[in-house]
Amino acid sequence: MIQAPYSSAAVVREAPAAPSRSIRFYQALFAVNMLMFSTLLVALAALLLTPYTSLTPLDAETIRAAVQSRLDETVDDPLVEAAPGVFVRSSNIRGFRLNGEVYYYYIEGERNFDPLSRGAVDDNDVEIVLRDTDRHFPLVVYRMRE
Repeated sequence: MIQAPYSSAAVVREAPAAPSRSIRFYQALFAVNMLMFSTLLVALAALLLTPYTSLTPLDAETIRAAVQSRLDETVDDPLVEAAPGVFVRSSNIRGFRLNGEVYYYYIEGERNFDPLSRGAVDDNDVEIVLRDTDRHFPLVVYRMRE
């Protein structure tokens, strides 16, 4: 049997401890990271979810007024039969021409007969130019993409 020297007086040296940081430092660092991340997320969402339109505010107001004049019968817009026993404004089915462009509209929450509501065109075929949420039921105005 091999005998190894044994000494009970062996000294074990401890490594110096890492400087202790308080838990509040890590909480503050986490809060700053979350604040930066959420700000970036909100900015990206605003950029990606805001529809692009080439209309100026004056054009948008002109289109809004044109649709409103058709809805409140200020402009002669005859009623046509969209379905058996259902009569709607001609502009709701065929759109209306303004400054050389044909615009279509629908009112969310109501029965509509415009091409998009009827399924005659796809969402990718239209460009939404105005969404008026100041009403009880939002008004959406669009035109066909070229």
